[in-house]
Amino acid sequence: MHVVDLSHTIETGMPVYPGDEGTVLRRTAFVARDGFAQTSLAMTSHAGTHVDAAAHVHVDAPGLDRLGPDNFTGWGAVVDLTTLSPDGAPARIGHAHLAHLADMDGLDFVLLRTGWDRFWRTGSYYSGFPTLSETACRFLGGLQLKGVGLDTPSPDPVDSTDLAAHHILTDHGLVIVENLCNLDALPPSDFIFCCLPLRLRDGEASPVRAVGLTLG
Repeated sequence: MHVVDLSHTIETGMPVYPGDEGTVLRRTAFVARDGFAQTSLAMTSHAGTHVDAAAHVHVDAPGLDRLGPDNFTGWGAVVDLTTLSPDGAPARIGHAHLAHLADMDGLDFVLLRTGWDRFWRTGSYYSGFPTLSETACRFLGGLQLKGVGLDTPSPDPVDSTDLAAHHILTDHGLVIVENLCNLDALPPSDFIFCCLPLRLRDGEASPVRAVGLTLG
C-alpha cells in the first residue's frame, strides 16, 4: 500500500479564506521546561485542507458528530483539468469536463485536479481559481457520490453570495473537500480516498488529513 498525503500543513500565518480569522499555533508547554510538549491551536473550521458538510449551508442539516466515518472514505478518481486556461474570466468546470465519469462504477469521490494548489501561500490563491458550473454540480450530484474534492478554495467564486455550487452538491448528499494538494501523485482511479474530520458537535466543517491510498 502507498499513502499519498493530500493535505496542506497547518501553521501560524497559513492562508485563510478572505475575511476569516487567521490561524495561530502557540506552544504552551515545552519538554525542556515542563517535561512534555503541548500546543494551543486557534483556527476556524474552514482553515487549510478541510471538509464542508451540508450544515455549512443548511440550517437543519446534521452536524459532523452525527455523520459516520464511512461518509468520508471510499473509492476515488481524479479528473485532470490542468489544461483549463482562463481567458480573462476564471475558468468554469462544466458537464463536458466530467461526462466520462458516468461510465465509472463504484465511485465514491471525484477529485478535481486543476493545479491551483501551486498558488498556495501566494496572493493569487484566492482569486481567479476555477469553479464549478451549476450544471456540472447537478451532474456530479446524480452520480451517487459521497463527495467532491478540489485543489482550490471553493467550488464557488470567492465573491459568491448565494453559494450555488455548495447548495447543489450538498443538496445531493455530497461533502465538499477544499484546499487539497498533490493530486498529481495519484493515479486516475482505483485508489481509496480518506478525509476524516474531527467529530465536532454540530460541526459544519473541519480540518482533515486527506490521503489517497493506492493498493498494490
